[in-house]
Amino acid sequence: MTFDMAMEGISIGALEIRFYSLMILSGIGVGVFIAQREARRYGEEPDHVVNIAVLGAMFAIVGARIYHVLDRNEWPYYSANPGEIVKVWNGGIGIFGAVVGAMFGLALYVWWANRSRSGRRGAPRLRVLRWLDIGAPAFLVGQAIGRWGNFFNQELYGPPTDLPWGIPIDEAHRPLAYLSETHFQPLFLYESILSAIGVAVLLYLGRRFARRMIVGDMMLLYFIWYGAERFGLEFLRSGNWRVGAIPTAQIVGILLITISVSLLVWRHKRRHATELPGDEARPRGPSRTAERRRRRRSEPQSNG
Repeated sequence: MTFDMAMEGISIGALEIRFYSLMILSGIGVGVFIAQREARRYGEEPDHVVNIAVLGAMFAIVGARIYHVLDRNEWPYYSANPGEIVKVWNGGIGIFGAVVGAMFGLALYVWWANRSRSGRRGAPRLRVLRWLDIGAPAFLVGQAIGRWGNFFNQELYGPPTDLPWGIPIDEAHRPLAYLSETHFQPLFLYESILSAIGVAVLLYLGRRFARRMIVGDMMLLYFIWYGAERFGLEFLRSGNWRVGAIPTAQIVGILLITISVSLLVWRHKRRHATELPGDEARPRGPSRTAERRRRRRSEPQSNG
């Protein structure tokens, strides 16, 4: 038996362990832990989290790979080498595709769970938006950890740099325009740090403003945070997928921010106008003064 360790992974005989895959799995594991805690806070059954994670991860990988393969810069290679499309462990995923795939897997599980419970009396129905709220910080923590897979595969880096935290890139992984350069901006690290900060922000807001939150707000906040994150980082990325002169990720990021902010404002204005105490519309009850007067009128009166 032979043992060999390289930048991409470890080989033990015929067994090959890719660091890229380990980072993805680690991100999913930590995301499950956070989602289970959030599920308890929301009063939901945390056992659903593992099932959603498994199904969501499967569709996330498919969606992420499709997004990457359809990249205008990548498609010529994959169209000429279709066998490489399934080799996800070699790197090459698109986060936006992963998010769409994960959301589809979550919605599919909720549909299946509600259908299987339809014959049970009193069985609470699962709600897609509530579970998206539960999953929002888990998505971000998965991205924060999973991005380190790009480090081991020597991808997702920016232009050359002399900064002390610049990362060395092998000649085989450098763009032709930068073959003479050795160190580059670690975009994966920037995205990892920003995503980790986003997890803390979402968890804080979810607790600090719990009474003001409407179901679906956490997912909208996730879209705003990650949309802004990707929009900013795309300025440092070279060779990215573009529509004309604009990076596709920036277009998607702006759309996410605009739509999410608009929905947040509209939903909360609507809630204020109809006096929603949470995520369900209810008529306002009598004031405390009116309630005390009603009680006094209903009490027996003394004549003497």
